[in-house]
Amino acid sequence: MNSFDAVLLSYDEPMATSLHSRLQRTLGGAVKRLHGVHGMRRAYLLCAEVVDREQFFLADGDFAIDTGFDPATVEPLDKGASMRVWRAVNRSTV
Repeated sequence: MNSFDAVLLSYDEPMATSLHSRLQRTLGGAVKRLHGVHGMRRAYLLCAEVVDREQFFLADGDFAIDTGFDPATVEPLDKGASMRVWRAVNRSTV
């Protein structure tokens, strides 16, 4: 993995455990998991507390990362930028 920590934030998503494993495989390292926190604001604040680095990847518990994603190509955020968002694609699981 590159110089970013990663956190999977989950509450009661039924596939969160398997998606956490997929995220770890794709990013190539340990991904922390924050589970069951009431309130999104509180959950996001706690994510920032569980990481060891200033910048980190944050994935929601129903998020299936594209296995072709290469975290080594991600540059640190520019000064003054607070986040970067990647395009999401909703796919049916049926």
